Amino acid sequence: MPKNITGAWRGFSLQVQSALATPAAVDTLLYFEGEPMEPEPENFYVNTEEITGELLPTAKRLITKKFAGKHKGKAHPHLVALFASMAMGKDTVTQVGATQAYRHKIEIDKTVVELPTRTMVENDGHVQNRFRGVACSAFTLSAERGQFVEFEADLIGSGHEVADATAKPARVDESYLIYGDAKLTRGGTFDGEVITGGDDLSAPLVRFSLGFKNNGRGAYLFGDPSGNVGSLRRGSMYEVDFEATLEIEDSTHRAALLAGNEYVMSIPIIGGVADGIANYTIEAILPRVAYAEAKKGVDEGTLVVAAKFAVMADPVHGGLILNVINQRQPSYLAVAA
Repeated sequence: MPKNITGAWRGFSLQVQSALATPAAVDTLLYFEGEPMEPEPENFYVNTEEITGELLPTAKRLITKKFAGKHKGKAHPHLVALFASMAMGKDTVTQVGATQAYRHKIEIDKTVVELPTRTMVENDGHVQNRFRGVACSAFTLSAERGQFVEFEADLIGSGHEVADATAKPARVDESYLIYGDAKLTRGGTFDGEVITGGDDLSAPLVRFSLGFKNNGRGAYLFGDPSGNVGSLRRGSMYEVDFEATLEIEDSTHRAALLAGNEYVMSIPIIGGVADGIANYTIEAILPRVAYAEAKKGVDEGTLVVAAKFAVMADPVHGGLILNVINQRQPSYLAVAA
């Protein structure tokens, strides 16, 4: 009988691997949307350019394999922190007051060369396999009116695949965040921890999309005949993209574009109570942005502005900070023994 996706699941290691070839225990379940992942040929050679005396190829060889795919789901703090910490490279953890909740300050680590990797197990309803050496090369956090906050991570890996019998792990008990939990502020001052002042643009906000890319890539190493990636490395430059569609209330967007004004911008997304004074939170902070585009348009009969922003590095605070609050105590970048 044909197999189907019923019963499928995907799990990851909470701890990062100590080395690309050393798997870590898979102990957290993450729901996902979309297709299952598996290694694929990247460079498959057939001798179509050689003169062989035949009219069809006579030789072939699989030279390299690739492992790439997406993990997409409704946003909750654990999901975002797990992948964003891998992509950005730094997680500073502090306890929230006297609660059992923890604040993860996730930032870009400029010293990273080899990307942090986790181990993934995927059961697709047909087979269950383990993939060691999985890195996050990009992610997108987005939302629009009347919808869930969405999160999508781009994953790359070594391509190493083995059959697996790990028991299905438990899922962290966090509810999904929705548009009503999110706000947008422009301006004010940022001291590295808290934004003071600024304009609340939440009411006119229609949708937003925040994307990060470390442009990670795999390197195939001489002397390794497996065809698997032997090293996963960051790109030479990172990218942060921020776009928002807002209902037009005045001409401040266009005026700021033409004036070249710079702002700190933040997107606090605050859900239900985690413990005491701590709420389940994902807060994105862009310490230094300027309008790169502010184009008028019409959205369902309402005049709007489609704004794109140039996201730049602040000399003190960097280019992007994600503050994630939940009850997951260990650092998301703790290394497996």
